[in-house]
Order: sequence, then structure tokens, then C-alpha cells
Amino acid sequence: MKKTFWLTVGFIIICILAEAITIYDIQYTNSRGADNSYPSPYLGKQVTVEGIVNAVNFCGEGYFLSEPVSGAWRGIYIWDTEHKPKIGNYLRITGEVAEYFGMTCIRNLKSYRVLDQQRSLPNPVIISTSQLTNPLEAEAYEGVSVRIINVSVSSIKSKNGKFMANDGSGPCSVSLGNFGTKTTLPALGTQFLQISGILTFSYGEYTINPVNSDDLQIQQPVHIQTRSWGSIKSLYK
Repeated sequence: MKKTFWLTVGFIIICILAEAITIYDIQYTNSRGADNSYPSPYLGKQVTVEGIVNAVNFCGEGYFLSEPVSGAWRGIYIWDTEHKPKIGNYLRITGEVAEYFGMTCIRNLKSYRVLDQQRSLPNPVIISTSQLTNPLEAEAYEGVSVRIINVSVSSIKSKNGKFMANDGSGPCSVSLGNFGTKTTLPALGTQFLQISGILTFSYGEYTINPVNSDDLQIQQPVHIQTRSWGSIKSLYK
């Protein structure tokens, strides 16, 4: 009887602890760590977490989870090539917290469950381009869906789809094609109404990664029609 009791108590405690872990819990930190990558306080530990899949096939190696309401510290990369979830799936996973080129992730999944097939995706968090030049501020949005507005291409970083965008507050890096969508590299000076994507960190740089072509909205020229209906009619007299 005692053995059964303690096994039951142990199972309840494990369940409670698992339910208490959120993406925010795993991601939040104000410690730079030895390599200045702001590692998770849960680094190397097994965790159970739930989230909505809001981007898949990142570099062919994984996907991103978000809490139902997006915000700072509320997104994370899942380094997992075994499972193929769909955008909108609501998952409950158990795995090890690790670093993926300096970006906090969960890998080596021990458990994977789809709790819901289709959840509404949280809205991207609107940030300024200058926020990505401050490591501690940028770190808060690692793995999160973000959006920058009214930006222009200030420089082309490479032929592989990387460029710098600036809203006037400072440049930030944007990288195309990491989710398998082929997108043409914009020309220098191209103006965008908005650019959305998942913020990632690698090789010491924070980068916005558009998930699909709809995440890049070019600013269209505005044409003002000043001719009145009266003047139009006069053309036909």
C-alpha cells in the first residue's frame, strides 16, 4: 500500500512540475553566459512544454513553438528531424534544453503529442530595427515571431538572401530562404511596408527569417488622383 501511495504521489509531482514549465520559463534569462549567447537556466535539463507550431522546416532541421499569446521570451526552436508537424498544430513535447549555434532550443525529444490539429497563430510582435542591435533586448525575441514596419533595404549582405533593413533607428539583419521558400533578394533601397519572420541567433547575430513570401510586403507607390468629376466631364465637351 505504501509503495503504491508513494508511486502515485511521485507521478502527481512529476505532472505538476511538467505543467509548470512554459516557453517563457525556459527562455527567460538576464545572464550572458560564458559565450555571450544568453543560455537558458534549464540548459541540459529535461523539460516538458506546450506550444503552437508557427513555423516549420527551418534549415530542414526543425520548427518553432510559440505560446498562445506571443511576446518577449515566448517562442523557442525545436531541433527535431523525426517529427513533421504542421503550422497551427498544438504540441506537448518533452526533451532536452540545449544550444543550437548559440540559440536556445529543445532537442532529443522523449515525448511528442499533438493535442490540437489547428490553433490560431499569435500575432507577430512589432519591434524596431534598433532593438536587434542591443543583445539583451534582442535576446528576449529569440524564437519569437516579430514584425518590423516601414523599412528600407540599407545594404545587401550576401547573394544567399541576406540583407540589412532599417526603419531609421538602426539596421538589422534579414535572411531569406531558411524555411524553404524561394524569394528574390530585394534591390538596395527597396522599401517595405512590413517584414515579418522568426527571430534567430547564430554566429553572434540576430536575424529575422520570413517564413513565406507573404511576410514581405513591399511599399507600393501612392498615386493621388486630383482630377475632379467636373473636369473629367469637360474633356468630353
